[in-house]
Amino acid sequence: MADYNRITDKHFVMSLETFSQAMDWIEECLSGEKAKPREIYVMQLLAEEIFQRCVKHAEDSATFSMSLSWKKRFHRVSLVLKAKGEAYNPLTVIDEDTEDELIGYAILEAHKKKLKYTRRRWTRENAITIRLRDPGHQEVRRILYGLALGALTGTLLYFFAAPEFKNWLENIIIEPIQSIFISALMMAIAPMIFFSVISGISSMSYSTNLGRIGWRVVIWSLIKLGFFVAVGMLAGYLLGGMPELLATLTIDEGAGPVAGLTIHSLITGIVPGNVISPFANNNIMQTLFLACFCGVVLNRMGEQLDWAREGVNFMSSFTMNVVQTVSCLLPFLVGISTVKMVMQMGPVGLLTYGWLILVIALGLPLSFIVSALLVCFVSHWQPLAFLQKTVRFSALPFSSSNSSACLPATLKFCTEKLGMNERIVKFTVPVGMQFNMDGTAYYVSVISMVLACTFSVTIDADFLFSLFCVEFLMAMTGVGLLVMPPVLESMGIPGTAVMHFIGIEPIIDMPGTAQNVVGDITSAFLVAQQEGQVDEAVYHS
Repeated sequence: MADYNRITDKHFVMSLETFSQAMDWIEECLSGEKAKPREIYVMQLLAEEIFQRCVKHAEDSATFSMSLSWKKRFHRVSLVLKAKGEAYNPLTVIDEDTEDELIGYAILEAHKKKLKYTRRRWTRENAITIRLRDPGHQEVRRILYGLALGALTGTLLYFFAAPEFKNWLENIIIEPIQSIFISALMMAIAPMIFFSVISGISSMSYSTNLGRIGWRVVIWSLIKLGFFVAVGMLAGYLLGGMPELLATLTIDEGAGPVAGLTIHSLITGIVPGNVISPFANNNIMQTLFLACFCGVVLNRMGEQLDWAREGVNFMSSFTMNVVQTVSCLLPFLVGISTVKMVMQMGPVGLLTYGWLILVIALGLPLSFIVSALLVCFVSHWQPLAFLQKTVRFSALPFSSSNSSACLPATLKFCTEKLGMNERIVKFTVPVGMQFNMDGTAYYVSVISMVLACTFSVTIDADFLFSLFCVEFLMAMTGVGLLVMPPVLESMGIPGTAVMHFIGIEPIIDMPGTAQNVVGDITSAFLVAQQEGQVDEAVYHS
C-alpha cells in the first residue's frame, strides 16, 4: 500500500474543462494504491455522476468547479468532493423525469453504502465522500472467518471439554449474548423496514411515466417472485426438518402455545390499531402495511412534502446504519453460535447444512430454466441464445454477491449481448431491481419451511397461504435473514434459531444474488421484446 502522505497531499479542481484530466488523476492515484481496475472504474463512475448532478444544480454551470481530495485512514481510501454554494445533496431523489436521470439515480443507489453527504455550514460547502471499497465485502469475510473459527473451537470442545464446562459455557455465556443480539436486532429491524419501504415507494415517484412499460416490468417481476416463494416453501418442506437444532436451542416450556400464522390473523391483524403498536410488538406485516400506506400518501401529496421526503431518506439511512452497527457483532455471534452447535452435535452436525446449501444452490439453475421457458412461450423466441449468454454473465453477480454493484455491467450486457434498446434498458432494469428478489425469496422461504418442520408447526392450507404472503412481502425488502426473528416468533419458533443460518448466508447469497440478477434481466427482456425493442440480429449473434 502506498505511503499515507503521498495520497493525501494530492488535490485536484474539477470543472467542465478539466473533467477528463480529473478522471485520469483518479485513475493515476488509485493505480498507485494498487486498486483493481473495476474499483477504479466505479470510483470514476460515481465521481462523474455526482459532478454532473451538481453542475445541473449550480447557478452558473459554466464556472462550476469541485475540489477533489483523498482521505486515508487505516488503509481505507476515500475520495472527497467539495463544492461551495447552497445546500444540495446529489444523492437524493431528483425531480426531473428523464431516463438519463433515472439511470444516474440507479447508479448512486447501487453504491449507496460507499457514499456519504455532509453539509459544512461554516464554509457553505457540500461534501460528498466516496469510499473505495464496499464495507459489505469485509463483513462477509469476517462472518466466514467467524464460522470457520467457531467450527474449529466447537470441535475441540466437543472432544476434549468436560460436560460441566460445556453447560456453563452455553448457559452463562452463549445464550445471554444471543438473546441480547436478537433483542437489539428486533429493536432496529421494524424502523429500518418502515423508512426503507417509504423511501423506496417515494423514489418511484421521480418517474411519472412508469405507466405501461413500468407496470409490465413490475408484474412480470412479482409473478416470478411469487413462483420462487412457492418453490422455496416446497423445497424446504421436501428437505424436512433439522432435529439437530432442537438440542441447541433453549425453548421456554412455560410460554404456552403461540397462535401462529393463519389467514384470519393475517387479514385482521395487518392493519394496526395505532402507529406505535407495529414497532412495539415487532409486527413486521403491520409495519409493511403502515409503510406502504404512508409511502402512497406521501407520493400523492407531491411537492407539498418534499421536506418530508428528505426526512424519510435521512431516517432510512440512519436506521440502516443502526442495523449495520448492530450487525458489526455478526461475526462474533456467528462464531459463538457455531461453537454451541458443534460443541453439542459434533462436527458431523455440519454435514446437515450441506444438504441445505445444495437445495438452495439448485435455485440458480431453476431460474435459468424458468427464464428460458418465459422467453420461449411469452416472447416466442428461441431461448438457447438467451440461456447461453445469461449463464456466462451470472458468474459476475455470483462472485460479487451484490446485484446493485453489477448494475453498470447488467445494463451493458442487456444492450450489447441481448440486443435490447438502450433507452428501455435504462428504465426497466433499475425499476425491476426493486422487485426481482427471486434468489432472496427462494432461500428465505426454504429456511422458513425447514424451521417450521423442525419445530413441528402445523402445516395446513391456512398456514401455507399465510406464510406465502409473509415471505412474498418480506422478499421485496431484499434484507434476507436479518428480518426473520420477528417472523419466526409469530410462528412459535425462537428468534435465536436464525443464528444457525446467518453464518452460511454469505454462501447461499452467492447463488441468490445471481438469481436476482437473472430475474431482473428476464423481466427487462420480456418487456423489451413485447415493445419491439430487441435487435434480433444482436440477440442471435
